[in-house]
Amino acid sequence: MSHQTGINATPELKHFLAQARGGAIRIMKIIIQNEELVLESYRQPVQSWDKDYDQFLLPLLTPQQPCYILYRLDSQNAQGYEWIFIAWSPDQSPVRQKMVYAATRATLKKEFGGGHIKDEVFGTVEDDLCFQGYLRHMSSCSSPAPLTAAEQELQRIKVTEDKVVWDERRRIGTPTARAKVTMEFGLDKRAQALQGLAFPVQEEAKQALRQLKQKRINYIQLRLDVDKETIELVHTKPTETHELPYRIPTDSPRYHFFVFKHSHQGQLQEALVFIYSMPGYTCSIKERMLYSSCKSRLLEEVEKDYQLEVTKKMEIDSGDGLTEEFLYEEVHPMEHTLKQAFAKPRGPGGKRGNKRLIKGAGENGEEL
Repeated sequence: MSHQTGINATPELKHFLAQARGGAIRIMKIIIQNEELVLESYRQPVQSWDKDYDQFLLPLLTPQQPCYILYRLDSQNAQGYEWIFIAWSPDQSPVRQKMVYAATRATLKKEFGGGHIKDEVFGTVEDDLCFQGYLRHMSSCSSPAPLTAAEQELQRIKVTEDKVVWDERRRIGTPTARAKVTMEFGLDKRAQALQGLAFPVQEEAKQALRQLKQKRINYIQLRLDVDKETIELVHTKPTETHELPYRIPTDSPRYHFFVFKHSHQGQLQEALVFIYSMPGYTCSIKERMLYSSCKSRLLEEVEKDYQLEVTKKMEIDSGDGLTEEFLYEEVHPMEHTLKQAFAKPRGPGGKRGNKRLIKGAGENGEEL
């Protein structure tokens, strides 16, 4: 990529990078100026790397200006201190700038020395690069690798077997929630059908759903009480679209109902969105299974008993991506919009005869 831009570091920057690797610098911001990589600012460490992080990094993120940031950790490897290479490319910045910075990133990494870079992070919004965002990045990198098709099949069989045993124990001990499991095994296929668990919805949650139907509230958050085997109301705080990501807990699963108010084709519309949030691997397997199993029965009750039409159902692991643009695209998929915009015109009215194949001459006289 560096050969495409021809942008290189200035001699002053090269000298500074060589000194910074010694550990005297905590953070440095590098930008492209006059077709060269130049040092814009830097700071020396004050506290430990995690305590300095947000205080040093966030002020350097300019809303419309991409940049590179090198942040020194306190850990070391065989070559010296370890660093985080951060590429900041805000959504509001011009497309050409984004392309130039993306194409020049490898040049700066090579100039600094790849052996010193422990981690590389890319961000378009501040939440991507703040300390909590970096922790989420590390958590995702340490998550188990994706399973193969065979491993997924074995896992499904194991979960189903465990669920059958668990349901039988529950059926004997507690009548509040039942699960119906039917399985058909054959030589060539294995079909499994699970009917979701039906935890009863508590009165406060029922009242909130009635208020949602009456348009007196626009947001509901529900949780499962695993011990009582009930669905409980968490809160119904008024929520704007830009506030929705902050309603998603980072340490526990939840069900959310949100009225998404937006403009579509020049008209104001409202769409009821159901969000099932299950944060990564921080929740127990039992919680993951219970929330997944109760989801369909809850939605069935909401739509049937409360006459609430859910426009979109989605599952997320964090609230980071719940932007207005994302919700709009989920509620109004581009494919559907294009089909409506370029619908095939209707043919002429009246009865039409059978199609006939007619041979004739082409443009150059050849037979078609």
